[in-house]
Amino acid sequence: MIEVSAEAIERVERILAGVPKGAERALSNAINRGLSRVKTGATKRVKEVYTVQSSAFTAAANTKVSKASTGNLAGVVTFAGCKIPLYKFQVTPKAPGVRKRVKAAVKKGGGTQFEEAFIANMRNGTGVFERETSKRFPVDELMGLSAAQMVGNERIVQELQEEAQEVINERLEHEIERILNGYGG
Repeated sequence: MIEVSAEAIERVERILAGVPKGAERALSNAINRGLSRVKTGATKRVKEVYTVQSSAFTAAANTKVSKASTGNLAGVVTFAGCKIPLYKFQVTPKAPGVRKRVKAAVKKGGGTQFEEAFIANMRNGTGVFERETSKRFPVDELMGLSAAQMVGNERIVQELQEEAQEVINERLEHEIERILNGYGG
């Protein structure tokens, strides 16, 4: 959670006292810039910890941003979505039909070997599969983590919060200048 201190709010209100809704506009614009940074920074931070393909993460991440307004100085970024197929992480071998044991790493520096897994092209695309029984079918596709689970990693959350806090603090100064100079109607 990112918060603007009471001192900062009072300071903004004092500086922009003569401007109608000036403090609210400055605060909401700064908060929204911080929210935007969280959304874009999430992919970068996830790629530092996990081996997921950027395109797979972006496609699977159902990200919603509720922006702050002059009437409601609170904003929220939520990440949701379904699990990403294991094949979209670091998997060897990459090619279907290669008769080698499948090894997969979801987190950088990790890895697990799957004794019974295989890589195949199915109707819904290439993936890592395991048979449910000794018969040919049915098979289950092995899945990795969801976008929400990856962004929820403590290290990633901490870094995103720190970055957003910095952006809000910097933008607050910029927004005060903008409003005092007659912009931001």
